[in-house]
Amino acid sequence: MRASRAAAFAALMLAAVTALPAAPTAAAATTGQVGPAGTWYSMSNYRVLDTRVGKNVPVGTVGPDSITRLDVTKVLFGITPTAVVMNVTAVDATDNSFITAFPDGQALPTVSNLNATPNHRVTSNRATVQVGADGVVNIYNHVGRVHLVVDLQGYYSDRDGGGDGGRFVVGEPTRLLDTRTAIGGHPGKLVGGTAGVINLDASSVGSPSDNMVVQATVTEPTESAHLTMYPAGQSPWNTSDLNFDPGQTVTNLSYAYTTGDRRLALYANSGEAHVVVDYIGGFVRRANDSSSSGKFIPVNPVRVLDTREGLGAAEAKAAPGSTTRVKVTGLNGVPETVAAVVLNLTGTNAGEDGHITAFRAGAARPSTSSLNYTGNEDTGAMTVVPVSTDGYVELYNPHGSVDLVADVQGYYSS
Repeated sequence: MRASRAAAFAALMLAAVTALPAAPTAAAATTGQVGPAGTWYSMSNYRVLDTRVGKNVPVGTVGPDSITRLDVTKVLFGITPTAVVMNVTAVDATDNSFITAFPDGQALPTVSNLNATPNHRVTSNRATVQVGADGVVNIYNHVGRVHLVVDLQGYYSDRDGGGDGGRFVVGEPTRLLDTRTAIGGHPGKLVGGTAGVINLDASSVGSPSDNMVVQATVTEPTESAHLTMYPAGQSPWNTSDLNFDPGQTVTNLSYAYTTGDRRLALYANSGEAHVVVDYIGGFVRRANDSSSSGKFIPVNPVRVLDTREGLGAAEAKAAPGSTTRVKVTGLNGVPETVAAVVLNLTGTNAGEDGHITAFRAGAARPSTSSLNYTGNEDTGAMTVVPVSTDGYVELYNPHGSVDLVADVQGYYSS
């Protein structure tokens, strides 16, 4: 494993300021391990790894070129899923680095799930990861030392779970909340503490279930804090969906539980911040629906776009007001026709802050955001994007110039 890691990353660093792996060669991008189709089983954000306290791993930061093993079967009490959705958090990074999660038993892929930096004490991103045949997920840290924290939000399984498993239904991207405006009915910043909790009514989008997929963004925060989303009426969960510093704009995807009448609680532990929530889709339980579409098929992650290298698009930054058309099917076992892909989007080499909207190629561009990137930093966010019948998505950049990187983590069947 050590030799394969060294070979995979022999030419990683394009420049000293970036901590993203370089684009793979065309040959490397055409092979991969495809997992079986699975249905979704949601969890209440269960912490499964924390190097700060030694939860399921030794206490202490992980070092450069290291792999931390997470035994998923063990933490799920004997269940071996096909893939997991987890929030990966980097704490107290000593260098600009990237974190890559991948199935045990597979070669380290040339992708990233999270970009860690000393500029921010805590950085998190959602990751969808295929599970190795032995039930283990590997978490790789490129350079420096860093603490790792992992919260499990749910998993996919190809085994019958009594009809509770869900299939994904693509929704119409919709802005549910923007506290900078009256959208969602809660104008004004979210105030930290239980007294400031926002109970968002999300019933307007007609989600097929109480398990919704949403993209949450925090902007203009006054303090370092975290955002947690959970069903309205409950106490705040002891996990986080977003971690942020003062003045930072951060986006993360969440497979959020709501109440039966589609109410979602938003809680910040301190300070004040504006919050934006965009609806992407939801899950319908197999017990109520016999359709075979919307099952998730994990792949060993594959890079489909890197504008630094001319992979998937021209070798040039995405210009202000530009739309980048990206082919996301036909590689690593992803078929030509899929309902949606799970992407990790990264913005890098930007001179200023900005955002990206990802959407089905040829469709009307929604008034939502998939990634909010920071100038002079590598910024990533996982998202779910519907795919056109010919296998494309589009990435719209409204302002500033930025290099874009996109990694496919899996897809939903059509």
